[in-house]
Amino acid sequence: MNYHARLLSVVLLILSLAGGCASLPPKHGDAIGTLRVSGPNVWLNNAAGKDGDAVRLGSSLATGPASSAMVVFRDGGLLQLDENTDPIFDWVDQAKCILVRIFKGQAYLSKGRACVEGPNINLVLNSSANILLRPQTKLAEVTLLQGSADVSVPAQKRLLPGQQLTVTGKRIKSVRSLSAAELGSVVAWRKQYRFKPLPAPEPERESPWMIRVPKDQQQKKSTQPPKSSDPATPPPGTKTPPPGTKTAPPAGIYSPLKYRDTVVPPKEPVIR
Repeated sequence: MNYHARLLSVVLLILSLAGGCASLPPKHGDAIGTLRVSGPNVWLNNAAGKDGDAVRLGSSLATGPASSAMVVFRDGGLLQLDENTDPIFDWVDQAKCILVRIFKGQAYLSKGRACVEGPNINLVLNSSANILLRPQTKLAEVTLLQGSADVSVPAQKRLLPGQQLTVTGKRIKSVRSLSAAELGSVVAWRKQYRFKPLPAPEPERESPWMIRVPKDQQQKKSTQPPKSSDPATPPPGTKTPPPGTKTAPPAGIYSPLKYRDTVVPPKEPVIR
């Protein structure tokens, strides 16, 4: 096998490994988002939910009266729940998307790609929609605000922005286009809830091995004049004569500037 063939085999191996790593699906228990809470009745995995809690694959979330929960997904997008809504989260490997399984209630979902399952409806959402489920009356209502949605149960149907699909029992009752005012009224329930901003992350703790320099030493260092790299540059504070001024050399050193009329004879040779 020559050099180019070996190189090609190595490149193909690296690409196959990289592709395999990229296609690994999330596992049960992996974190998929962060919880936001509005109101006193929010439960995550049958315990009181708090702002900043991690929502994971397999988690169950529920809201009670006068309460809302929001999940901010790590890969972008969000899910907001109205009161008395109870989804669980899973993963659909075939569709490569997070599954939000809602049993009852109302939710606003905005995500690039997400799977939704209810008692009598299944769909894949690409953008944002409002989902209303009333199992007592076997009603499912999906209002698409942006993007597209592909319904697979109870029948195949693609929704366009501004359309509302109504399912009763096991059949599609209607698909109609809503006005801007009607679309606004569908999601008006979201305005009654207020979410507090998440607390700022704690600053990183300093290492115990970090050496602190006392402030007095820092001030001493800052007051010392910088050393010049040019030996001809006088230190700060030295008075320098104006340009063109002839200065006399120090005493004891002959200079024609000091003794202009003096001729120094050469030294006599020493004969040995």
